Amino acid sequence: MPSRIRPGAAVVAALVLGGCGSERRAEAPPRDAPPATPAAATPEILTVTASDYKFDAADQIPAGLVTVQLVNRGPSAHHVQLLRLGEGKTVADFQAALQKGGMPTWVTPAGGPNPPEVGGTSEVRMPLEAGEYVMVCFIPDTAGVPHMARGMVRPLRVTPATAAAASTADTTADVEVTLVDYDFKLSAPLTPGRHVVRVTNAAKQPHELVFVRLGPNKTPMDFARWGEHQVGPAPGTLHGGIAAIMPGTVAYVPVDLPAGDYALLCFVPDMKDGKAHYVHGMSKRIKIG
Repeated sequence: MPSRIRPGAAVVAALVLGGCGSERRAEAPPRDAPPATPAAATPEILTVTASDYKFDAADQIPAGLVTVQLVNRGPSAHHVQLLRLGEGKTVADFQAALQKGGMPTWVTPAGGPNPPEVGGTSEVRMPLEAGEYVMVCFIPDTAGVPHMARGMVRPLRVTPATAAAASTADTTADVEVTLVDYDFKLSAPLTPGRHVVRVTNAAKQPHELVFVRLGPNKTPMDFARWGEHQVGPAPGTLHGGIAAIMPGTVAYVPVDLPAGDYALLCFVPDMKDGKAHYVHGMSKRIKIG
């Protein structure tokens, strides 16, 4: 789906997994008991529930490699694009800049889960630095109006990282997709089923990855053109991916991909002419199974 970002922008959404303290005083272990093993830290998980036209999520999350889960309650397709705000900037500053007619230059892309089908879930594991963020949805409605303009903007504060959370981050992956100008390079063919895809932006500008299972006799360009306005039946089904990330960023995308013909797409506007990257050739057809 279109990620209507000016180069240098991005989105985040988040939920902190909190714990409940107990008021009961712990009993001392027997004198001859073996030393207790420290409990493993729980990796940070941010859950964002999207609907027309709002995000429900926590207000803050610790920095580090965070799992961001998107639950789409619909009825429209939605994604989470994280934008990190510049030093000293606020969500009010961000909204004021948009009202003046453009994406501010002091925001940078930080990824986020690209859309699943309505009723589905998608997720990414990605690094988040401490700072102030907003999560937005750039996907347009049938009139071409981005959901962000209909109220899908929510602040997120990323607090300093904890060493324990960082040490337990899972970075296991079985295939790599490298984003370049203007292509997707796979380290190995994808097979039907569950994968964790390591995504690296090795290009000179922001890029994203959208997984689309194409309908019969449909092409990647059929879906790309439909995605700009979403009029009529969709020529494919959405299977997640990662929203725009900056050059040098590495993230992990868990996906479950049934057999079929797929499109890999990037809708991010080009730094030079503002046209979506799929127009420049960042549209790849692959067969799974």
